[in-house]
Amino acid sequence: MNTFFSNSKIIKISALAIFAFLGLVSTASADFSQKEWHEYKEVRLSTGIDSTTLLRVSLDAEVFATSTSDLRDLRVVDINNKEVPYILITNRDDIQSSLLAPKILNKGSVAGESTSFVMDFGGPVLHNQVTLDINNELKNYRKKVQIYGSADMGKWQLLADNQIIYDYSKDYPARNTTVSYPESTYRYVLVKIIDTESAPVQVLGASARRDVYTSGSRLSYTPAFETMVVGKNTEIVADFGQQGILADRAVILIDSKNFERPVNVYSSPDKKTWSYVGGDGIYRYKTRELSGDKTSVAYGGSGARYVKLVILNQDNQPLNVTGVLFSGYTRAVAFLAEPQGAYRLFYGNEKARSSSYDLAQIYRNFKADEFMSGALGEEHINSEYVPPVIPLTERKPWLLGIMLGIVAVLLGVVIFRVVKKTAGIQEV
Repeated sequence: MNTFFSNSKIIKISALAIFAFLGLVSTASADFSQKEWHEYKEVRLSTGIDSTTLLRVSLDAEVFATSTSDLRDLRVVDINNKEVPYILITNRDDIQSSLLAPKILNKGSVAGESTSFVMDFGGPVLHNQVTLDINNELKNYRKKVQIYGSADMGKWQLLADNQIIYDYSKDYPARNTTVSYPESTYRYVLVKIIDTESAPVQVLGASARRDVYTSGSRLSYTPAFETMVVGKNTEIVADFGQQGILADRAVILIDSKNFERPVNVYSSPDKKTWSYVGGDGIYRYKTRELSGDKTSVAYGGSGARYVKLVILNQDNQPLNVTGVLFSGYTRAVAFLAEPQGAYRLFYGNEKARSSSYDLAQIYRNFKADEFMSGALGEEHINSEYVPPVIPLTERKPWLLGIMLGIVAVLLGVVIFRVVKKTAGIQEV
């Protein structure tokens, strides 16, 4: 029987409809096209650069405010609008450590007074830090430590006083048994742990090192926040206003005296689902043996819009929280720049794909002192920017159902004809 639509034609029409629809909803990735990026900043080059030295340019709050949360839309572009390979780095603290193994001498204690020992470095070597090996079975202690130095074990010079070691791991993971002091070349170091207000700790040994510390670059944030008491806890919920703010430290402003509380930290993209990102302790006290103040909380930065600090008050009265400040390491792009070149950093493209360059492998072992520093200029709106076309399925979400329905009907017709023809053959 001849019909206007044969089975083969119906199948072809269905296939064409499907492919045409896929063509309407698909997006293609391509190289840098200036019209797709909304903002840019000029890159200011430092003097004396050469094409073999990485130029590091720190990102600012304006870039974080408009860029994607994972910074995948960053593009460095030269004067010819050619994409320039770059590395995305975090400006963390840089610590160069030299481990030392001094001999431990004269370890002992005086009941009710102190536990002490002497470290012998064998000669005048540089050192500025001691880590105590304390029995891990001991929990919830806080001790004052004093450090003395001597060239001959005859005359001792005080190097550090009122240093604190502690362990709060019975309630939450927080422990510190490291004491720092000014860089010294004394052959002998006396470590004295004060025991006048609590039982002595069991010192199993000690190690030492010299740390050369280069401070990283940090940005400060003052997000909106609200404080509430929930059961026995005080909750501080901060709103950064956007995703992508890589804060990893909070300072809680507290108008209260003599406290010691654990703090748990959570993050959330929507203020509904919370993920644990770390725990720390805060304290403020002044006793005959100890005095100290720590209201900073370190945690794993998540880049989420919301951060919640939960102070565990236990059976104590809630603390009087008056504010909260946040900070995080700055991020930077690093690339090879020509001395006479001109460069711009483009951002603000939600549809951008993540970039991948050989540069990250070639310079994977870079050091902080191998960079030269550049800077970003003022933010500009890209005059060539063209807003992206909203996909047909987003403008008319009902269209997908209709298209699939039409295809289903056409295929149903084909199946019906095949079944009918097969039944006719069997009757003959």
